[in-house]
Amino acid sequence: MISENLKKIVSIIILHHREVFQESLTPMKLQKLCYYVQAIYMATHDGEPLFEEDFEAWTYGPVIRALYDKYKDYGWRSIQEEFEFPELEPEKIEFIKQIVEAYGRYDGAALATMTHREDPWLDARKGLSEIEGSNALISKESMKSFFERKLAAYAG
Repeated sequence: MISENLKKIVSIIILHHREVFQESLTPMKLQKLCYYVQAIYMATHDGEPLFEEDFEAWTYGPVIRALYDKYKDYGWRSIQEEFEFPELEPEKIEFIKQIVEAYGRYDGAALATMTHREDPWLDARKGLSEIEGSNALISKESMKSFFERKLAAYAG
């Protein structure tokens, strides 16, 4: 089951990605953009998550299982579902759009590779190789802490 907040965020991500990049995105790319939206939002908003779902440390990077189940039939193809633009606080919408613009230029595989170099995914997998399966949870705290450090280093 996907929470109402996540449904809204998914709609904004997909619609804005289509607007900016003139194409829809794959389920893999959607997962990674959800991850970066959630992680960076928590890092810049005192740990407040945008949605309740947790990410699991799958082989191809962070995945929300319920979101995977919803879009898995698309495989590597772009999501063609139609969406209405949801109601959400304007500040949150702007934030999500900024992350889509920053990370949306990369394809799903590139975004997965990026997550493979970051502590939250690595720590959740506890030394497993990149090709080994895992459904270990990536903690929200590890996402928040990692991106706080990353943003502080970038700003400094």
